[in-house]
Amino acid sequence: MARVGTMNIPLAALKIQGLLRKIDDLQLPDSSRHDVESILVRQAARELDHALPWQWGHGRRTTTLARAIGSRAGLTFDALHHLTLASLLHDIGLLALPAQLAGQHRYVDSQSYAAIQCHPRIGAQWLEPFRFLRKASVIIAHHHERWDGSGYPYGIRGAFIPLEARVLSIADAFDAIKVPDAVDQKTRNRVAYRILKVASGTQFDPSLVELCGDCLAKDKSRNRFQH
Repeated sequence: MARVGTMNIPLAALKIQGLLRKIDDLQLPDSSRHDVESILVRQAARELDHALPWQWGHGRRTTTLARAIGSRAGLTFDALHHLTLASLLHDIGLLALPAQLAGQHRYVDSQSYAAIQCHPRIGAQWLEPFRFLRKASVIIAHHHERWDGSGYPYGIRGAFIPLEARVLSIADAFDAIKVPDAVDQKTRNRVAYRILKVASGTQFDPSLVELCGDCLAKDKSRNRFQH
């Protein structure tokens, strides 16, 4: 673990930052910059998978659904690009947590939960110095906010939460939901979406939850949203 300023940065995060720095330093025309950024950030996301193996592929799956919801929500091409970058890297802040907390899905004490609540802000701080990730870092900072204002790390609510962050929140949760008794992918997705519906209007933007349902219904034969 290395110290930068007053923050200890794990070696895995430093390796990812090294990859991202190469992108930031490239002098590319606008016509090709988005493609190169997406390709190299996907490479950085694979490094994140190696560092967080218990959720292998989570960033990629979250990105697929987030883009689908964002498209239905009318995001511009540029906004979808920044949403893609944020979705691929949204959990980088988990690298700041002790290993026993980073993959924690059970009850934790209040001190540990407070540490977990910091990971979106830490991830955003690690990415914000890169010019091409400044918009993505804002999305990452807010992807655990809740529609009713009870989320973290800042406790903002409703339309004050950036639209892209509200989209990412839904896609992130959908992929993270565990349905151990599901007999197939279709059943798993149906149960996961029902859980999202229960939290619609409290945790999630209700209009975006409906758009998520539209994406899942349209995708029945394509199986893009496999867990």
